[in-house]
Amino acid sequence: MEFEHALVVGGTGMLEKASRYLSDHASRLTLVSRNGEGARTRLGLPRVNYISADWTMTTTFLDKVKPVFDLCPVDLILLWMHRSGYDARLSMLDMARGSNCRIIDVHGSGVGDALAKVEQRRFDAGQAGCRYNAVLLGTVKDGGESSRWLTHDEISAGVIKAIEAKNDVMVGYV
Repeated sequence: MEFEHALVVGGTGMLEKASRYLSDHASRLTLVSRNGEGARTRLGLPRVNYISADWTMTTTFLDKVKPVFDLCPVDLILLWMHRSGYDARLSMLDMARGSNCRIIDVHGSGVGDALAKVEQRRFDAGQAGCRYNAVLLGTVKDGGESSRWLTHDEISAGVIKAIEAKNDVMVGYV
């Protein structure tokens, strides 16, 4: 397997195909979602540890995620966490400190200065001794001057590309 242990936060909806990809490329996969049992039922992935935790409830979230880091070193973290998960994100970086794990961080481009946010998160990850790649989501030109949001498949394809290429990926136009 390419990864010993992958941890995915926010990967049971739009990133479902990326999570499925990781289930085939990681010896151990942990999926954290607000409804772990619902994700287990819907996804049905083998060899997956499903955890129910909401990153907006930081203390409870961290209490549920910390044993994951204690059990087996995490070498890949895939995150799609909104601003409300900032404290949980920083605490997870502390848990991964010095591990040299890779972080794949998904960002929407619609709110604020996305590139500045990417650089701040890259800095935070580097301070924790982790490698960082961003996936920046845009829109797709839909003929003429109109555009549309990305599909779940397009988003997951961009994440998988970042995992395989080991660099930043922009999906669509920003």
